Amino acid sequence: MKQCAGVLLGAVLTLGHQLSLYASHCGAATGADQNCSVSTSYPRIRYKSCYITVVEEVPKLTYQTVQKTVWQECRYKVQKPVYETVWQECRYKVCKPLVEEFDREEKYIVQVPVQETHYRECREVVQKPVWEEYLVACKSTVHKPVYETHYRDVVETTYQTVVETRYRDCWRTVCQPVTVRQPVCRVVCEPRVEQYTVPGPCYTKAVQEPGQCYVDPQTGHTCYKHPVTRFITCQAPPQVCTRTVMVPRTVIDYVPVTYYVQQHYVEKVPYQVCRQIPIQTVRKVPYTVCRMVAEEQVRHIPVRRCRLVCEERIRHVPYTVCKMVPQERTRVVKCRRTRLVEEEHVAKVPVQICRTIEEECVKLVPVTVCEKVPLCTVERKCKRVRVCVPVVECDQPGLLERLCDWLRSRASCAPPLSNTAQAQ
Repeated sequence: MKQCAGVLLGAVLTLGHQLSLYASHCGAATGADQNCSVSTSYPRIRYKSCYITVVEEVPKLTYQTVQKTVWQECRYKVQKPVYETVWQECRYKVCKPLVEEFDREEKYIVQVPVQETHYRECREVVQKPVWEEYLVACKSTVHKPVYETHYRDVVETTYQTVVETRYRDCWRTVCQPVTVRQPVCRVVCEPRVEQYTVPGPCYTKAVQEPGQCYVDPQTGHTCYKHPVTRFITCQAPPQVCTRTVMVPRTVIDYVPVTYYVQQHYVEKVPYQVCRQIPIQTVRKVPYTVCRMVAEEQVRHIPVRRCRLVCEERIRHVPYTVCKMVPQERTRVVKCRRTRLVEEEHVAKVPVQICRTIEEECVKLVPVTVCEKVPLCTVERKCKRVRVCVPVVECDQPGLLERLCDWLRSRASCAPPLSNTAQAQ
């Protein structure tokens, strides 16, 4: 029902506004024109109430459920085995071999060789050499060398070394160091405080245009323009803020740079040249000439002559005879005999014993806990606000204007519509 009443009230207001415009263009304007031609009438001002829609921001506190993981201690007991090693005595008997040594005499027969030396006569005929010496005269011609010394002229050429000093041009290149300060550019960032403008927030402002009378150029009648409320979007003045920025700046540093410059110059370098000069000399060279002179000589050469003479000799030749003679000997032999002897041994054997110990353990278990966190939000609500607006009226309003004013007054007395009805 409220929605239907709102729609009906809007239709009546629209109809009243159209009727007032029609009345101003028709008979009501004609009567006013006749009166205005006689005397000037001033409009009267009255106030009417209307509703405007205002957006209101209401802070709202809500709680948001946040899940958080918490580590919780969980204690439990476990049976832990403990192993112990115990030494036990184990007795057992072993048969230990016992070795005994004893001496025993043995008799044995050995064949011993016995050597005997005998002699036998050996007759033989030997050719014995007999040497006889005598002298034999031997004539011979001997050439005896005779040496004579003579001289001859020999021309010799010798070379004498002469050293001469000469000079030659030698080009030398020397690198001379030259130090120059060379500019090097580097970028340095410096902090600088600068201002920047932040545009102001935008907001909606209601502007009331007052009503006024105007002359219609087509009909020539004086018409009244009702006040109109317009909503304009305004922007707050900008805000000047400061911030620190790093501004790059180019700095020129002069770095000493050393480079080498080549210089060429000519240098006289002495060098020595050896030259051989031939020198001829004549010298007497002795030489020996040998000539053979024949000479007859007589020599007595001793000559030996050998003749063989037979002679009989007797020679005793020894020979050896070996024969085996039995001989009895005695020797001592070492013997061993083994017998078993019982012996008791004690051995320690490790035995592992297991016993259980109760032990308490602590384990961290992740548990998820829900926690409410306050969250502040801004809720925007549209509500209608009652505003009194001035209205300018002529001195003698017509019937239709009075009917429209009565309908507007009835509409202002009606309760304001809800947000849902306005949206529909």
